[in-house]
Amino acid sequence: MQARAAGIDNPSPMIGPARLIRAAFDASDMAALAQEILARSPDGVIDAGAAMDLATILLLMHRTDEALQLQTDILQGQRLFSLRSNPDQARVRVLILVTAGDLMANTPIDFLLNDDDYSLTYLFLCPGEDMPRDLPEHDVLITGIAYSSGAEPLLEAVAAAAEGWSRPIVNHPRAVLKTSRHGIADALRGAEGILAPAVALLDRAALSASASRLPEGLDYPVLVRPLDTHAGNDLQKVDRAEDLTRYLDHATTERFYVTQFCDYRGPDGLFRKLRVVLIDGVPFLCHLAIRDHWMIHYLNAGMLEDAEKRTAEATAMATFDAAFAQRHRAAFAEIHRRIGLDYLILDCAESSDGRLLIFEADTGMVVHDMDPVDLFPYKLPQMRRVFSAFQQAVRGRAQTRPA
Repeated sequence: MQARAAGIDNPSPMIGPARLIRAAFDASDMAALAQEILARSPDGVIDAGAAMDLATILLLMHRTDEALQLQTDILQGQRLFSLRSNPDQARVRVLILVTAGDLMANTPIDFLLNDDDYSLTYLFLCPGEDMPRDLPEHDVLITGIAYSSGAEPLLEAVAAAAEGWSRPIVNHPRAVLKTSRHGIADALRGAEGILAPAVALLDRAALSASASRLPEGLDYPVLVRPLDTHAGNDLQKVDRAEDLTRYLDHATTERFYVTQFCDYRGPDGLFRKLRVVLIDGVPFLCHLAIRDHWMIHYLNAGMLEDAEKRTAEATAMATFDAAFAQRHRAAFAEIHRRIGLDYLILDCAESSDGRLLIFEADTGMVVHDMDPVDLFPYKLPQMRRVFSAFQQAVRGRAQTRPA
């Protein structure tokens, strides 16, 4: 398969991550969809945008190595891609800086800017390269590159290039650089009303050597996970030095995060984790997951099966502004002040002493409206509020042309 390139004045159109993620979420046959895309080009040469869609489908099929190789091949000939490529009709022309990688590598902007008022152009950047001189016309620039250790040099280079940018920027790359696990802990240390557990980033040798005496600020039990992992992959709660040694014996990576464990279960013995998005510092609840185990992800919390949990989530959404957000109003404001991002996603909870407990804060987590309406009727209106708030933030910064 070969990919046909386009140019600066003619970005290659693609379906985009959001629509493909939605198809996978709805249990569509992704292999059949891939074949459908390939069949549009019987000569074996497809547009670069279609090839990039195929790479996304491969990621959704968990064929990660193939997907990343395909991305590499595509980007040798084409760096610009578009959604809703009708900039003359769009009210706001958005240029999004992204990079190659898995589904956590970039902010899924097309979930948020999901109508024809916005023309989305994606510029793929690669580490070690300068920002291109010739860029498409745009009204606002969005840093879509999410933090990872591999993306850090690229974000630093983009941050330098963004100084004095001629158009408004949403999520300055300098602020995105603060969103590593240890960066968030450092930035929020000592903030009143916030519990950001201590974090240490250690290589295998240092972690092994410190098993009997953990770094300052850490004490058993701790959470250990490989660097740049999410969604609980290879995450383990370690209660004693012997358990840490056993963990390392089975681990295949060389660098690890060690985080102080905080028992955040409520009086009823259940754990509650919230996903909150801050848009210009204003908090919006995106979901509440409830489980009898400390490791919570929405998909393992039994929310689909348990009507009582869904009722609790619906109540949390209905009362969020007046209850949770009000209790932690100063904490959310301080996070916004210290991190400085226009759009930031928090996975958080409420600690036993009433503080806002921060698990993770970054720009790459998915904020979506894909949950089935028959089971989650309260979610769609809430997510429309979130999308509307983000769209308003983008419009407010953009040099919007007259309709």
